[in-house]
Amino acid sequence: MVWWQKQQEIALALLEHKRVFVKAAHAVGKTHVAAGLVNWHFDMYQPGLTLSTAPTGQQVVDVLWKEVRAQRRGRPGLQPKAPRMETSAEHFAVGYTARDDNAFQGRHGEHVLIIFDEATGILGDFWDAAEGMMTGEGCYWLCILNPTDTASRAYKEEQKGKFHVITVSALDHPNIEAELAGLPAPFPAAVRLLWVQERIEEWCDPVLATDRRSIDIEFPPGSGLWYRPGPLFEARVLGRWPAQGATSVWTEAMWQAAIKQQPIPQEPLEIGCDVARFGDDFTSIVARRDACVLHHETHNGWATGQTAGRLKQLAKELAQPGEVPQKMQIKIDDDGVGGGVVDQKEGWNFLPVSGAGKPNQEEDYPNKRSELWFTTAERADTGRLDLSRLSAGTLSLLRRQVMAPSWKVDSQGRRVVEPKEETKKRIGRSPDDADALNLAYAVPREIRKMVVYPW
Repeated sequence: MVWWQKQQEIALALLEHKRVFVKAAHAVGKTHVAAGLVNWHFDMYQPGLTLSTAPTGQQVVDVLWKEVRAQRRGRPGLQPKAPRMETSAEHFAVGYTARDDNAFQGRHGEHVLIIFDEATGILGDFWDAAEGMMTGEGCYWLCILNPTDTASRAYKEEQKGKFHVITVSALDHPNIEAELAGLPAPFPAAVRLLWVQERIEEWCDPVLATDRRSIDIEFPPGSGLWYRPGPLFEARVLGRWPAQGATSVWTEAMWQAAIKQQPIPQEPLEIGCDVARFGDDFTSIVARRDACVLHHETHNGWATGQTAGRLKQLAKELAQPGEVPQKMQIKIDDDGVGGGVVDQKEGWNFLPVSGAGKPNQEEDYPNKRSELWFTTAERADTGRLDLSRLSAGTLSLLRRQVMAPSWKVDSQGRRVVEPKEETKKRIGRSPDDADALNLAYAVPREIRKMVVYPW
């Protein structure tokens, strides 16, 4: 059995992270790898429990478990017709239809593998029951889905940040690369170039290269031909949540665009600092040069004097020859205890920014915080934000935070980002790191008056 790169990545991630969330395009082998993992777990751990579920009986029996049988190749354990393997009451693998969460209740063991296939259609009770089974070091949970519905429980579970997330685009499949080069497809039963071309014609609109945004694709790669995908293409070909259905400020396409590396520009260093307000909040600091974010750190329990001292120290550390650290823009959240940091500037260019204050564009936003969120997101959307130099841990933290806040339109037609406290309830942590990122890109009102900006 040969797996292509993304299938291997899924299996290795499951071993490392225990919880893996796979958003995959059509016909890229997601069921194949899930079936392989069912067989692996059943053969590897005795006793062990391997539980799989999907929204319909057809998906359980005729899709996932049909593939389990095909890969089994005479190894013992399979029941004649049922989606089940077993050697004892304590060692079995079984496929359930996602109709009754009682099938998952009370299932505990030292070695457990849970697989949610087509997870967008699996209701909340099953997610809750599965969560109750993840009690030991030997427990694994794999969710595989086509990301079509941002109102699903699966979408909300991804936002919580408990899963390691993998996106599998059809455009990355080795069949597409091979056929574009005029070579035979190495996996004939998987996605093919003609299908992708037909979907581009049906589900995408051509756009000029000068008008492209984060959502857009160039196909074939390097051709200069750009297309704006519709929601079906995003979900079924690119393996990402549709931007049109999202209620969050950031879209997945924006995030993917923001982690593509760009050259570091020779621009002045700017620093943003979100100061902790409560005991379980964090003081977070982000430094950047134009589009490129170069540094992030976050701390709990710091006093204002410690924060002020660290900001000055960091400016000196990151200064280039000829730069005067004391003149760098260091933008600090001035709401709450942040004012105590600003008060200790002592000749440094500490700039207070109040999220509750007036925005620069009062006709578009009711407060500065909403403007900051959309300003940074729009930079990502237009390729003017590069987070690629941050560590994997920081990127995981930031992704969870930037994707979480929702927004709405107020009675005056302005975009309003939900309060910080609402986001904290949803993801279990205040989005302090994302707020520090926003502050790094903030344009305080007093600075805007002195400079003409193109927006």
